[in-house]
Amino acid sequence: MILKIFLECLVAHLAYSLSQSPILIVVSYDAFRYDFFDTKSVPHMNRLRKLGTYSDYLINVFPTKTFPNHHSIATGLYPDIHGVVGNSYFNKSTNSVVHINYEMFHFDEKVVPIWRQNEDAGKGRHSGVVMWPGGCYPYQGKQVTYCKDYDHNFDWFKRVDLVIGWIKDPKKPANLIMLYFDEPDTDGHIYGINSDVVNKLINKLDNITLYLQQQLEKNNLTGKVTVVHLSDHGMLDVKPPNFINVTQYLTPGTYTYAGSTPVLQFHPKKGFETEVYQKLKNASSQDHFTVYKKEEFLPRWHYKDNPRSPPILVLAEVGYGLDDLIISAKQNAEKNHYKLTNQSTFGVHGYDYTVKEMRPFFMARGPKIKVNHKVPPFNTVDLFNFFCAILEIAPTKNNGSLANVEDIFVGTSGYSLTTILTITAGGIVVSLILISCAAVLTLMMIKRQQSITTTAALNKRFPQTFQTSIEAQHLLEPEDA
Repeated sequence: MILKIFLECLVAHLAYSLSQSPILIVVSYDAFRYDFFDTKSVPHMNRLRKLGTYSDYLINVFPTKTFPNHHSIATGLYPDIHGVVGNSYFNKSTNSVVHINYEMFHFDEKVVPIWRQNEDAGKGRHSGVVMWPGGCYPYQGKQVTYCKDYDHNFDWFKRVDLVIGWIKDPKKPANLIMLYFDEPDTDGHIYGINSDVVNKLINKLDNITLYLQQQLEKNNLTGKVTVVHLSDHGMLDVKPPNFINVTQYLTPGTYTYAGSTPVLQFHPKKGFETEVYQKLKNASSQDHFTVYKKEEFLPRWHYKDNPRSPPILVLAEVGYGLDDLIISAKQNAEKNHYKLTNQSTFGVHGYDYTVKEMRPFFMARGPKIKVNHKVPPFNTVDLFNFFCAILEIAPTKNNGSLANVEDIFVGTSGYSLTTILTITAGGIVVSLILISCAAVLTLMMIKRQQSITTTAALNKRFPQTFQTSIEAQHLLEPEDA
């Protein structure tokens, strides 16, 4: 009967096992602007953010593009450190434009994203990445435990089901999930961020947020899992009359450019550096864009000190687009079967992070998070330290500050990473002491039992009575002992 109960418990444990480490789910909605909460399209998100802590917006990194910002969220580093300086960049050594690939996310092999840091902390920690930009590449020579590569058509509800399955996996339960949705960014570029299409997508994202919460409740995970919802940047609409053909001012064959509206990276060919810069500079005085030499990049951008950063940067004024938008607007209209007019709208992001329409959002809930609490806006590079504090792991060196996010945590003064690590380390020390004591007591009992057994055996074999176990043990020892 006892054996049967034991086996039933064992089967149940194997069928449903959670990580013994803190569990964190980070969900990113690409281009979900901070002020969408002021609309009537997100009732569930408005309700759920009051179950935890939120900020009116986050301060993201320049350029306000998807890949630089997602990698800053994942590493706590600015673009000039992690090297993802745009959604594309020019590689001078290969004389080619680099789009998303392994190379883009490996400027410096010492850069450690949060999913790698989590697994390297040991103790059976496993990370899972669903379509997070750069997440399915190996880092430090190691692949993440779970990964679903980018697939725009992969059902949103199945994405949630997938990560819940990873968290409940009986052999390798995940304790960190990085879950990415490419909307409303993808359709925002095609139809405009204020379009009916995007409004419906925002409502759908609101429903998927509710579905995740329902699945956590259904699986009894709400008290065990911290959930963070955020975005990388916002978006604003640009119309064709505000498209600027910047390259018309340059001589063909004298330059190469990378990046996309509203920020283009110009690389003059050898011998044409002064000409390219001067022509763009002269044109900017009568058009709606600004030209920067590398040494003129604003220090607060943290964008200059990287060999991938361009020698010349062209930044459109807010509400204007550049050459690539002239091309993509026509392509989008043809592909999606609508007529391109001067009133057509196209979503754009990439401007300075001080532009309010570029602001992303943040909300978090979980066992360590304050309830119905609002904190001042903080930097996206602070999120890495926040994640590490939730996961109870030490962060690698980064550009963020834990002090900026301490007020999110429960407690009179909030958690500090030092406190968390001290408590964790203290718990480990106490555990080791208890284990050592138990081991010593067990050895003493085994030794005592051996002595009693030895004495009893010899008393049975010999008629005399041995006064001590030492005497009895001595007769069984070899003579040269």
